[in-house]
Amino acid sequence: MAKSCWPSPDPASIAAGVTLSFCASRPVMNDALLRLLDLEQRLLGAQRSVEVAFLAVNMAHALVPYRQGVLAGIRGEIVALSGATTVPEATPYGLWLGRLFRHLAATPAARPLTALDLPPALAEGWADWLPAQALFLPLGDEALLYARDEPFSPPDIALLTHLAAVVRAARRSVARPRRSISRARLLLGGVVGLGIALLPVTESVLAPADAVPAHPVVVRAPLEGVVDHVAVAPNESVQEGQVLFQLNATTLTGALDVARQQLGTAQAEYRQAAQAMVFDAKAKAQVPLLQGKAEEKAAEVRLLESQLARITTRAPRAGVAVFDDPSDWIGKPVVVGEKVMAVADPEDTEVEAWVAVTDVGWVRPGARLTLFLNTAPLSPLRARVTAVAYEAVVRPDASVAHRVRARLEDAEVRPRLGLKGTARIEGETVPLVWWVLRKPLTTLRQRLGV
Repeated sequence: MAKSCWPSPDPASIAAGVTLSFCASRPVMNDALLRLLDLEQRLLGAQRSVEVAFLAVNMAHALVPYRQGVLAGIRGEIVALSGATTVPEATPYGLWLGRLFRHLAATPAARPLTALDLPPALAEGWADWLPAQALFLPLGDEALLYARDEPFSPPDIALLTHLAAVVRAARRSVARPRRSISRARLLLGGVVGLGIALLPVTESVLAPADAVPAHPVVVRAPLEGVVDHVAVAPNESVQEGQVLFQLNATTLTGALDVARQQLGTAQAEYRQAAQAMVFDAKAKAQVPLLQGKAEEKAAEVRLLESQLARITTRAPRAGVAVFDDPSDWIGKPVVVGEKVMAVADPEDTEVEAWVAVTDVGWVRPGARLTLFLNTAPLSPLRARVTAVAYEAVVRPDASVAHRVRARLEDAEVRPRLGLKGTARIEGETVPLVWWVLRKPLTTLRQRLGV
């Protein structure tokens, strides 16, 4: 059988001026060359560096059998590992490999390795992580390492050395741009980008919103006291004069009983003095005082009777009762004039939105507002902003926002009270680049103080 021979790639022999050669039978050589050409074609046709790394540590086994293959940088960062989808840099194995590649960073050419070729600190962990024999192949800023139990023969070293050169070329090829962009294209792209950046757009602000009564009648506590019971439910329809809530009458009833007794006593003293003044001059002088005292007690009784009559609060008009939970009011002390609920026309509604502090500067009275209700997101409602609160308030969700009121434009379409949604408030027309960069620039200035 015909044999083919070629020089050995051993750098030490070449440097010494001695040319060694090794031979292989022609069928074996042709098969190895075909596999090498196939792998070389796949490497040079790869589109990404990760594909090149995968082929280098996994598919080289078709040329030369090995147990482990590693591609790493000369600073020790692991790029790819045979048979593994992740790079174990933070593991003991990855840390040891990083130290090994940093130690071999200055190696100029392919070099077979064993544990005996390393310093004791590195050689101590060799048996734990690698087979007995290894081949180190530098690629410039990176290097390949193949390891197995048997020594690498000269033909194996020659094939893997050539493969390393192909891997190096493929890695550099995918790292650089595939094609250059002409100045005309750059200029055209700049003009198009500038045109897009200056494209006029309308600023808009999104804010949570809901339907609220436009002209509610506020029902307040008529007296200072404690709410005894609430006679209506939230959003219940009420008629004019219907009982809404009642204050506790215990205190007023007791005070009225005492006042009536004091009035009876004062009137009896007055009548007694009036009868005695005919015979007693001293009693005659007491009559005006006792008469005034009796009138004072009578006035106190009338005041308590009027207050007792007002502990029951009635609806001032027909509509729906607008408040939260009756249990929140029962037993709660109230002062004179404190709001308990409101009575509103269910058809007379407007939009109330809450705009964040950072966005309120772009909202103006008269701005267009579009309300997208959660129950009907495909049927937006149009409105006009009528008022923007000057001062921000803390909402129940702990956010700070400004209250914005808007009047619905369509008088025939009115959302039900309490329906919630999202309002989009339109502002001025600005370039697209300003609309995109406004918030990032605001955040940057707040953080840097410039």
